[in-house]
Amino acid sequence: MDSKLKIIENLITEGESFNFNNFSNTKYTNHGVYGGTDKPQWATFKTRVKNIISSSLSPDSSAVELVDKALTIRTNGNGSDAFHFIQNNLIEALKQLKIALTEDVYGELKKEKSTAYSPAFSNKVFIVHGHDDELKLDVERFISEIGLEPIILHRQLDQGKTIIEKFEEYSDVGFAFVLLTPDEIAYLKSEQNKLEEERQTEFRARPNVIFEYGYFVGRLGRARVCCLSKGNVALPSDISGLIYKSINKTVDEQGIAIIRELKAAGYNIKI
Repeated sequence: MDSKLKIIENLITEGESFNFNNFSNTKYTNHGVYGGTDKPQWATFKTRVKNIISSSLSPDSSAVELVDKALTIRTNGNGSDAFHFIQNNLIEALKQLKIALTEDVYGELKKEKSTAYSPAFSNKVFIVHGHDDELKLDVERFISEIGLEPIILHRQLDQGKTIIEKFEEYSDVGFAFVLLTPDEIAYLKSEQNKLEEERQTEFRARPNVIFEYGYFVGRLGRARVCCLSKGNVALPSDISGLIYKSINKTVDEQGIAIIRELKAAGYNIKI
């Protein structure tokens, strides 16, 4: 609950940071100033608000109605009134969700949680990561927002267990996200005596991430492992039929595709 409230508070702060001059590619004409195409940050913000509101509240709640009305308004080619209407509605919807989570006076919260169809699996998913904390937290945030429980192993108590034993402890986890990020620079042994600028180098994920990638493919099957790559990182070779998604800035860019993979794996996503 606390983590979700923090996400909502962050979204409110982010929403308040937008204004008519920075939410879009503003159009300046002889007749006035008009909104242009949405900038990625504003488009992502709207999507995140819609997702967290619809996944948390019943369809007949006032917050859902506020979001629905806001997202029917066109800003491209219109003045500041259209933008401010959308901004005010989305922020007010988030504030109503925050109140509902702490009090739920009107009984608007959804009671169901995202689950896996198979009784062998819970609503938990693994996140395997390297040194990119920003991407790790972004994926964790996204997974939480769609109603699933992210499991990051380094946060779990060791209790004298090896990494494999910690994997096996979570036998009810039915999906894994592997984050491939350019954490190390590698080159062939034959290149070691060359000057650094003459070596043919490539950026690679950490070896433990590749090991855990293979572990989950073997344990869960290819359809239950999704690789999210960011930056100029080398992908494992000689592996076909695996799921790869490329991330530029935020995991929301691949949100719909990720939800589709989770649903195909048997997860009932409530959005």
